[in-house]
Amino acid sequence: MLKNDSGAEDMVQDIYLKLWEERERLDEVRSPKAYAIRVARNHCLDKLKSPASQLKSDLDSTQVEVLADAWSDPHEQLVAQEKEEKLKKWASGLKEPQRSIFRMRQYEMLSNQETADRLGLEESTVRSALSRLRKEARSLLLDETNKEKENKR
Repeated sequence: MLKNDSGAEDMVQDIYLKLWEERERLDEVRSPKAYAIRVARNHCLDKLKSPASQLKSDLDSTQVEVLADAWSDPHEQLVAQEKEEKLKKWASGLKEPQRSIFRMRQYEMLSNQETADRLGLEESTVRSALSRLRKEARSLLLDETNKEKENKR
């Protein structure tokens, strides 16, 4: 449903966590398998409806392009490393809690809810901040990619 392996893996972890948290109540469910499938389906649909989902997809496709470029030749590997360093430098310059939100979601792979819980924020706050941060990061990476293409001409 998500058409994205890493997103699907994250989703499976979120679903397992949700089922684990509801484990006491699962004894009352008539068909646990059907319930788990319904939870998974609804979770995926919620994710696909989210406006942040589109921005994340855009960022993921940009990251895939960077990785694909990096595998082509040593020069491209160096360019990809420079882009990664630029992204890390950009992230380190963020103010709190944006820096922690970006780090927890992008590098630690925590869910929005886990990030919100750790930082004492509302999930909606994390989701909107992450949306803005990903848009900025995507713009940063695309600007770098466009500059590199111009330099090759």
